Amino acid sequence: MTEIVSNKLNPDVLPHLAIWNWEVPVYLFLGGLAAGLLVISSMSLILRQRSNSKPTVKRAALLAPIALSAGMFFLFLDLAFKLHVWRFYTAFVWTSPMSWGSWMLVVFYPFSILQAAILYKEELRAKFGGLAFLDQAETQLSKIAVVNAHIGVGVGVYTGILLATFYARPLWSNAVLGLLFLLSGLSAAAALMLWMAPQTEKRIYSRLDMYLLSLEGFALTVFVIGGLTGDANRAQAMWSFLTGHYAPWFWSITIVGGLLLPLVLETMETLGKSKFSFFVPLLVLIGSLSLRFILVFAGQSMPTFS
Repeated sequence: MTEIVSNKLNPDVLPHLAIWNWEVPVYLFLGGLAAGLLVISSMSLILRQRSNSKPTVKRAALLAPIALSAGMFFLFLDLAFKLHVWRFYTAFVWTSPMSWGSWMLVVFYPFSILQAAILYKEELRAKFGGLAFLDQAETQLSKIAVVNAHIGVGVGVYTGILLATFYARPLWSNAVLGLLFLLSGLSAAAALMLWMAPQTEKRIYSRLDMYLLSLEGFALTVFVIGGLTGDANRAQAMWSFLTGHYAPWFWSITIVGGLLLPLVLETMETLGKSKFSFFVPLLVLIGSLSLRFILVFAGQSMPTFS
């Protein structure tokens, strides 16, 4: 990924920014999904004893670092100078969102992998033997889960802050974007867990995703209102987003297909009016991915601040 200085004199910013390709929204989606999986699995461990942890929680804990690794792979593909990736970790620049994100990802891996290893302790021991340190680590599982819950929230918010701090792009320059991406990542994680869960657990994750979709819809509404009621540049960018080239995709795939329809179906399932549908989590995941694609590409296609 190329970090762009938010400055009108930068030739990469004017007249049009077109540097971030499809790899970036895929990374943002997988990063948010990984963060959501880590938060939900960690909160489940905090609220329940280790002996009562469900198979779906174990799978989510295992998938969190895997999803993040997949996202990092796509981010690596987008890097302009791939052999220089190590330079991210030669310094910490507190004014750079990419620097914050790079170091948070470093912290994400050891704690998330340790949590997954504790939950799969018996399986690992049967295959590799030994691993006595996991017995010691298991006594601190609740504390590890608390740390992971905070790390997951930080990474989930970062995926939105990465865009929101880009002041030169009026569509992205919105303080709600971090919260929106966090809730979208949590909802996508809940949908994936709903997909993986046995029939006895599906109602739990269907209800959780229903609440998260409601909160995501609220955050998306605030995001839109914040743009429309901002200065002239932000209002123009938001109107263009809602009615312009990307509007049909946004309203049909993200809003109707990825938010409203799953919300209605999960509400009916929670009320006992319908049975679980295999397509509901798929719709949520597609909606979450499409939100990032549309925002990234729409933000780059619009004029910068004048």
